[in-house]
Amino acid sequence: MTLIDEHELAYQHDKKRKIIKLLIKILIVLIILGIILVVYLKTKESKKLKFSIDGILQTNIEDSLVLKDEKGKIIEENGQIYFSVQQLSTLLNYQYYNSEYKKKGEDKTKCHIKIENEYTSYISGSNKIYKSIINKKSEKNNTTQESNSITNNEIKYEYFTLNNNVKYVNDKIYASIQAIEIGFNVSIFYDSKQNSIEIYTLDYLELLAESNRGDIVPSTEYSYTNKRLLKYGMSIVNDSDGNIGVASYTNNEKLNSYVASCKYSNIEFNEGTKTLSVVTSNDNQKCILYLNLDSQEVVKSITSQYSDIIEIDNNFQYFLINENNKYGIINSDGKIILYPLFEQIGIDENLYTDISNKYVFADKYIPAKQNGLWGLYDINGKKLIEPQYQDIGCSIAQSGDSVVVIPNVKENVNGIVFLYNAEESLYGLYNAETGEKMAISLMEVFKKVENGSENYYMNYVIDRVNSVVHTINVRTEM
Repeated sequence: MTLIDEHELAYQHDKKRKIIKLLIKILIVLIILGIILVVYLKTKESKKLKFSIDGILQTNIEDSLVLKDEKGKIIEENGQIYFSVQQLSTLLNYQYYNSEYKKKGEDKTKCHIKIENEYTSYISGSNKIYKSIINKKSEKNNTTQESNSITNNEIKYEYFTLNNNVKYVNDKIYASIQAIEIGFNVSIFYDSKQNSIEIYTLDYLELLAESNRGDIVPSTEYSYTNKRLLKYGMSIVNDSDGNIGVASYTNNEKLNSYVASCKYSNIEFNEGTKTLSVVTSNDNQKCILYLNLDSQEVVKSITSQYSDIIEIDNNFQYFLINENNKYGIINSDGKIILYPLFEQIGIDENLYTDISNKYVFADKYIPAKQNGLWGLYDINGKKLIEPQYQDIGCSIAQSGDSVVVIPNVKENVNGIVFLYNAEESLYGLYNAETGEKMAISLMEVFKKVENGSENYYMNYVIDRVNSVVHTINVRTEM
């Protein structure tokens, strides 16, 4: 081999070596780029919100479903995130309406949703929501206990206080997890680290309950109000004799026991008061059981010798009783606050948008009707205003919202509205504590929300013949 051949061979060998090194470098770069790409994709995927309903991952979720800040980060307040009520309604196939249930209209700062025969209202800026439950005759249990019940009204209301206010952002109403769980009857699990939201409906939870216990009563055999127990890890159960009770399906230590024993013929769950109204099978006695929904146990109970009893506050302190179609009030110790001497206690709350308890106004006033006339008592049974008026509240206001109570008419003085002349439709405003007249000859008493503030007005009759009235602002002009 010549010297030239040896140089050519060395050159070719060196060239191959350089090519191999280059390929190795390229391969290393590609591997590094691949790793970077995988990390990027995983990071991007981890940032993408994972949203599932009943275990099924949802795709094409609108970005505005969950409330976010300007940087696209999910907003959390007090450990709660916010959902668009309208968009979530669409995902869950619930009906969505503008305005709250009590006041029809197209006010977009308020809304209500419909599930079965239950309507939940959301009001922006408020930490209160309420449910309106329509009792349809075809759905009522045809038992003597229910047909004679004082709770058997056309519409029943349940009220809830939230930790976070309902929000109105970008023309949408947003509600916290707590508010959504209550109103939508779902269970929600949010993991901020995994950026995931899991929602479980009552139908899914019922299947879970049936897989954990063999004594679960199908929800088709009771009212929808009782089905709501499922989101608190409990369900209606029965024994071999057909008696019903309530039991946990999520607490392993309670899977062979009961929250409320199987000894009842009828059970009705009131989510707002966290109570079970029950009728015992052996003697048809009406009882009320107060539930700790977190620990899944009955912590208080009251049994009554009266023909009917219902709780009238959310603290298990006061109860409406029915004896021979006359109504009264007792407390949790069984002490009589008002003897059952009244034709009616409480008003029709469907007529008023701001009444959260038709039995007890402002946490201390009890409206009562005796011998066809209305008066007022305090929560301790003291008579404040003798029953003497033809009706209570101005329920036919046309200029604004109807009114019963005007808080703080003057400093620490609440006003109560009565109809004192039905023939001429004249109302009066009275001191709720003393019954003293504050204003009479009123054609209308109403409330308006103006610039975020509640203002109360009265229309004075100046000349009825010529329909001349004078409108004044109760708090600023009286």
